[in-house]
Amino acid sequence: MIVITRILVAVYGVLFGVMGLGFWLAPDRLGARLGVSAIDVAGVSTLRGDFGGAFLLLSALCLFGLWRRSRVLLGLGAALLGLIVAGRLLSWAATGDPAGLVPNLPIELVGALSLALHARAVGDGAGPRRPWRAAAVSVLVVAGVVVAGAMALNTPAVQDRLLATFVHQAVAKDTAPLMKDDALRLALCGTSAPLPSTRRAKACAAVIAGGRIYMVDVGPESVENLMLWGLPLDRVDGVLLTHFHSDHIGDLGELNLQTWAQGRPGPLAVYGGPGVERVVAGFSEAYALDQVYRTAHHTAQQMPPQTWPLQARPVAMPVGVAAPTAVVLDRDGLRITAIETNHDPVRPAYAYRFDYKGRSLVITGDTTADPRLTAAARGADIFMSEALNREMIRTLESAARDTGRERVAHIMRDIQSYHISPTEAAEAANTAGAKLLVLYHLLPAPDNPLLQATFRRGLRDVRKGRWDIAEDGSLYTLPLGTDEVRIGRVP
Repeated sequence: MIVITRILVAVYGVLFGVMGLGFWLAPDRLGARLGVSAIDVAGVSTLRGDFGGAFLLLSALCLFGLWRRSRVLLGLGAALLGLIVAGRLLSWAATGDPAGLVPNLPIELVGALSLALHARAVGDGAGPRRPWRAAAVSVLVVAGVVVAGAMALNTPAVQDRLLATFVHQAVAKDTAPLMKDDALRLALCGTSAPLPSTRRAKACAAVIAGGRIYMVDVGPESVENLMLWGLPLDRVDGVLLTHFHSDHIGDLGELNLQTWAQGRPGPLAVYGGPGVERVVAGFSEAYALDQVYRTAHHTAQQMPPQTWPLQARPVAMPVGVAAPTAVVLDRDGLRITAIETNHDPVRPAYAYRFDYKGRSLVITGDTTADPRLTAAARGADIFMSEALNREMIRTLESAARDTGRERVAHIMRDIQSYHISPTEAAEAANTAGAKLLVLYHLLPAPDNPLLQATFRRGLRDVRKGRWDIAEDGSLYTLPLGTDEVRIGRVP
């Protein structure tokens, strides 16, 4: 038993140390993953100081207690974890909301028990002190709790209470802070490209400014993310399509349906280059019968046909200009500018720049390294670029060819010529003077640590400033009246 507890205490010591260093080095990111977001610099300081210090203290109690065989240090660690467990249970009792209990509570319980058992076993260097009795009691207590919990979960009254709690929590998500007119915000609802990913929807970004939401592309599966977040989709004021590839437009019909169902006050404007009329007409025709059915079922008062339509708003670029741009919208302090990019043979292909009350961001869409785009992005706070890692795609190309899938190999070869690489995006962000480089539309999607390490190879050597590889749910906030750039997660 003492060997098992020694291993567990060592693992917890290392884990707590990593968490503590994580809060010191990247408090925004780690805090967001744990459901804690800082709203200002003082909040970041709290995450770094209080959270980082607490985890490092726990790490020290575990590792030094293990090394010194100190019952006092190990006992203090167990007591501290016990207080954390008590706090979680108190929160559950006070709110009736079990959010946060899993997986945190079991991890903390095991840690507290491991520390307590090892403290009893070592006895300040005196060797084991009847560990089997303590272990047996602990096992019986844990088993009793598990059995009681299992019996409770099979009780209809408990099931109904938990169901009501979970449903209420899902429906009553408070997204009001995201809509406050105190920042320019960018939320990623899709970060992958046509290659499959189990963790990412296709290209989609939601820009939030002045209480309105502007969608830049709506790739397949992306609207599901918007709905899971609980965003007020009736506040979607327009869609801006970078180009008409399927992975950028596939959920346009679903976005129209869901924003309409949530009470959008009028038709949904869809901006894009020449050809957007055909895209809008196609989706409108595909969903026309669906609209008729839903209006008939839910009544015209709830699902008014006059607010259902998509409206194409073509954005034409000036002719004979070296670096064409066009203003898409200029209203209430928000200016959206379309920027012509190079995605040949796909034409038109646009990037979009958002300027709002002194803050700015650029979303490239699909492009190669293009000096016109870099020039138009100059001074932006965020430069969000698509990225294709050519070495990884060449590996896919080779594997496809080796297995006789010549068509796939041909496509993998072709796509390398009309996308920008991570390091090229870093160079563009440097030239533009962007405070933060964000990579999205990731080819291939880096969905595990090995792929992430390979995908970002060389970025640190090139990028002169902050950078981030986006995930679905990544949230970037530009508070008005400051130069701050916050990285977090959609609540």
